[in-house]
Amino acid sequence: MANRKGVYMILDEGDIITKENYANYMGEIIKEGLANPVVRKMCTQSRGMSPEDIKKVEKEFCRFVGYCILFRSSQNVGEYMFLHNREEQMRFLKEKIAEKLGIPKNEIDLRKKEIIEYAYKNFKKNGYVFHAANSASIKMKMATGLRDNIATLQQQKELLYIEQIYRKYSPDTPYSPLGHAVADILENKTGWFFDGFPIHSMGYANSPQWFSYFCGKSYVYFDSIPEERRNGYANRDYRTSLEAIIWLIKDRKMSVEDAKKIVYFFKKCWVEYKDTIPCLMFVPVKDVGINDDIEMEQYLDDEGMELLFDDIILGKVNPGKNYCCKKSIQPEKLSCVDLSPILPRFIIGRENTNGSTDVLNQSNIQHGEDER
Repeated sequence: MANRKGVYMILDEGDIITKENYANYMGEIIKEGLANPVVRKMCTQSRGMSPEDIKKVEKEFCRFVGYCILFRSSQNVGEYMFLHNREEQMRFLKEKIAEKLGIPKNEIDLRKKEIIEYAYKNFKKNGYVFHAANSASIKMKMATGLRDNIATLQQQKELLYIEQIYRKYSPDTPYSPLGHAVADILENKTGWFFDGFPIHSMGYANSPQWFSYFCGKSYVYFDSIPEERRNGYANRDYRTSLEAIIWLIKDRKMSVEDAKKIVYFFKKCWVEYKDTIPCLMFVPVKDVGINDDIEMEQYLDDEGMELLFDDIILGKVNPGKNYCCKKSIQPEKLSCVDLSPILPRFIIGRENTNGSTDVLNQSNIQHGEDER
C-alpha cells in the first residue's frame, strides 16, 4: 500500500499527480480495490453488454465504493463482493464493523447503537460525493481545486454557436446534440457537478458529457444510429464519432458552410480530449453542505438501521444527483482514481468500404448539398 500521506494517480503515461493529503485518500483505496480480481471482474464493462447488464455492473461498482467509504479500506472487499443476498451483505457489514470495534458477534444486537454510530459517521456524515470527469479536467482540479465558472467563456461561446447552427435546421426539437450543456449555460449552471452516489460515474467519467452526446449519445441519434455506434467518444473511436457527426449534418440537410463549421468544431474538440482517460473524484460531503440535516437518531430503530445499511450497499451517501455546486473546494481536500481499468475501449471493426458510400468521405457532404 502506498504511503497515506501521498495520494496519487497516473493520468497519462509518465504523468503523475502527487500531493500531500492526510484527510482524503479514497482515490488510493479505490485503486487498490480495483486491483482485486473479484472486484475487477464484477465492475468491468465488457463488449456487447446489454443496457441491463451495464446497469448491473454499475450497481456492483456502487456496492464496492460504498464498502470502501464505510471502512476507508478495500481489505476483505473481495469476500464481500461475492455475496449476492442482501441479508448476507448487511450481516457481513455489521460483523466487520463489530470486529473493528471489538464487539463479539453475539453482542451485535445488544450493542447495535455502536454499530449504527460507526456506519453513520463514516458513511453519511464523513462520506464523500462523486465528481466524474476526464483526466485533463481532473488534473487541473487536483491542482487548483473545484470552483465556480470552471468552463471558460470561450468554450461557452463555442457551444452556444454550435447550438445556434443546429437550431437553424431543428428549431422545435426538445433535444440538443450537446445534451444539457446549452441549457446549463443559459440557466447559469456554471459550477461543478456532483452526485450523492456513483451509479452514473462510469458514464460521466468520459467527460465532457456534451462532447460524448455530440459524438452519438444524444437523443437526436437514438432512432437512427444503433447503440453500438453511439459510444464513439467513450471508446475514443474517431471514425465512429465522426460518422455520427456526418449523419447529423446530412439528416438535417445543413449547408456546406455550416457543415464545415460543425466538422471543424468536432475535430478541434477531438484533438483536445482524445488522449484523456475516465476518472472519478471524491469530495468530502461536509464541504458541499449536504447531509447536514441527517441525524443519527433516525437510524436507531430496526427500520432506520436497515435503511442505513441499504444505502451503504447502494453506495448512496446522498440520494441526490446532478447537483450544481458553486462552492470552492481546496485541492488538498480532493482525491481521485483512474477508472480506465474497468472501462475498456472497443473500436468498431470494419471491412473495407467503397469510397462512394463511405460516410466519412467529405466529398459526399458537398455532393449532397449540390443535389439539394
